[in-house]
Amino acid sequence: MKSPINRLVAASVALLASVACCPVFGGDMLRLESPSLELRFDSSSGTLLAVGNKLTGETYNIAGDRFSVETTDFRVGFRDVKPVSVRAEAGRVECVYAHDRLGVEVAYTLDARQHFAEKRVTLTFKQPCGVKQIVIGEPSFSGVDLQLVAYRYPKFMREPGAEPICTYFGRTGKGGFFTGIEMPFDASTTSKQQVVLGYRPSLKVAAGEKLVCEPVYFGVYRRGPQDQEEKNLPLKAESEAMVAMTSAILGPPRHGLVPMACGWHSEMSHVTFRSAQDVEADMKSLDFLAQCGVDWLSDSHPWGGETEKMHGLRDDQPYRLGDLYRRFLEHARQAGVKVAMWGTLNNSHPWGNGGRPYRSDKPEWLMTIAKENYRTNPIVLGAKGNCLAIRPFEDWLTRVNLEGLATGYYPSWAIDGDFFGAGGWYTSVIPVTCTSDRHDHLPGDSNYGCQRALQRLIDTVRRHYPKTYIFMCRPPMDLGVWSLRNVDVCFTLLETGTGDNLTAGDQIRRWSRTRVQRDFFPHYLDQPLVFPSREDGPGKPPNWPKGHLDYVLLSALSSSPNQLYYLPTKSGIPDKDKAEIRHWLDWGRKHVEYLKVRKDLTNWPAPNKVDGSAHVIGARGLVFLFNPTQKPLDGQFALTEQSIGLQGPGRFRVSQLYPPAQRGVQLAFAETVRWQVPEQTALILELQPAR
Repeated sequence: MKSPINRLVAASVALLASVACCPVFGGDMLRLESPSLELRFDSSSGTLLAVGNKLTGETYNIAGDRFSVETTDFRVGFRDVKPVSVRAEAGRVECVYAHDRLGVEVAYTLDARQHFAEKRVTLTFKQPCGVKQIVIGEPSFSGVDLQLVAYRYPKFMREPGAEPICTYFGRTGKGGFFTGIEMPFDASTTSKQQVVLGYRPSLKVAAGEKLVCEPVYFGVYRRGPQDQEEKNLPLKAESEAMVAMTSAILGPPRHGLVPMACGWHSEMSHVTFRSAQDVEADMKSLDFLAQCGVDWLSDSHPWGGETEKMHGLRDDQPYRLGDLYRRFLEHARQAGVKVAMWGTLNNSHPWGNGGRPYRSDKPEWLMTIAKENYRTNPIVLGAKGNCLAIRPFEDWLTRVNLEGLATGYYPSWAIDGDFFGAGGWYTSVIPVTCTSDRHDHLPGDSNYGCQRALQRLIDTVRRHYPKTYIFMCRPPMDLGVWSLRNVDVCFTLLETGTGDNLTAGDQIRRWSRTRVQRDFFPHYLDQPLVFPSREDGPGKPPNWPKGHLDYVLLSALSSSPNQLYYLPTKSGIPDKDKAEIRHWLDWGRKHVEYLKVRKDLTNWPAPNKVDGSAHVIGARGLVFLFNPTQKPLDGQFALTEQSIGLQGPGRFRVSQLYPPAQRGVQLAFAETVRWQVPEQTALILELQPAR
């Protein structure tokens, strides 16, 4: 069964892939078109003149589509360059501009299947300099009853100096457009109806070097009946259009169901194996995971616990597995548990246990930080790490990671830490600052340089090992959706697990909705955290949450095909709980193609409400309903594409799959399903064409 990338986009944004996206010449104007979007350009200057929303019939006129570059030595604006050529071909408009200090290429692309276009600027510098700021565009929008709204996300970033991602929505009564830069922490601003789309590279460039700028996107949407405005939040249609775009850009899921245990929080070793007994203890933990049906593991200690070896490596020393750790990995293979290689960015163990910066023979690679830039974060105050924004260190770190993966023991790879060399929250110390004048960044702001180096590392791993399951921790988990190119899942760490499994299940679904609807994660990059209880202290096992295992497990499975589990692998749990976990994970593997798509029903998890999600491919699928309340309640949804992603017309049978019941109804496309859900129950409905 072949699954589409996802069905989060509303019916109004469904596009006809068979319609060609062609440039159209008419007078002094060029056009790029798809069934939902039109871009109009000035044929002589190549500037964008208008965005047409074919879903609503509206046009948003644009003035001032200019770019500018500020360096340590000069500033070049749009008026300073000379247009050399404006060329159009299917799905693409390219513009070339000349200046005596740099060359500029601007390309707009529009895929025939999509509701958004991208703009990419490439700069070629003719002399060495430092690039301080780039403005990719500064369009002023006008249209009937047009309101410009700036939406910054993720919402938990509130430290002084933090500039999260910003998307700008242009709203009308019928629909609107959205635009922004595909990067974390841009320097974009807005004033009245103008948006300045820019960022601060703070990079050194050489003569002849090309700098490919981060892309800008322009997209459109149409309002639906559920688009109620809430302060500082996107409309439902805006959210669906954004997630449809991020799904298209980041690509479809590469793997099936991935239930992964976190070794660090599953009572496994945090330090280097010292004896055969140490290994055997963790081998028993592997057997425990296999009995539960959890067949992936994020290692319990970075670099296999071999901290001393890692910060002692030199240029001519390859990464090699220790004998005891290799024995552990061999047993994981035999048990059918796939282990994620857990590497760190710029400190061999940012959480203690003797961790230090890499390569003490290269002190020039260290990050140097002015004391005033530490802020008050106690973790970062004690941190010391290499600066990632220096190419020789980046190349060395990349080589070491590739050598680890080349051992053949790791079907998964993770990276963790932060840009300062600590293990704490990256967001508490934005921007990243390194005062060294010997690195690839300008002295001071090294934020973008570090981000760019990390993305190159991820891209390199994906290129060398295309089937590897790439599992990102910090800093991507704090950087937002645009740090997840070439990534399969992002560690989230927001569910607390406070209370019983009912509370935890509601929390899983609520946070997952937040990451999808408000932070624009494709749901299949999400990683709900299940049973996140921790040890109460040395020798004290965690409290195992009893009862309603089906509720919390179905909450996680309905949220994403990826989950992370904290499990008491040494303290143990009842055999019946192991069996139930395995039962639902086996069920998830059987139905994983449906779990790769998701469309949330209207209600959010809340008392006295039934919430849920639909997972429909074509005319078949599953609908999950959750009732956290201590009384039966009705849930409802419409048999439409907009409501659950169903492809009509026709008649459909809806039957209760779990809890097992001889209960079913037949309804026509567009009719509403109303289904009573017992108190404190997770329920699964099956949907298929009526015979």
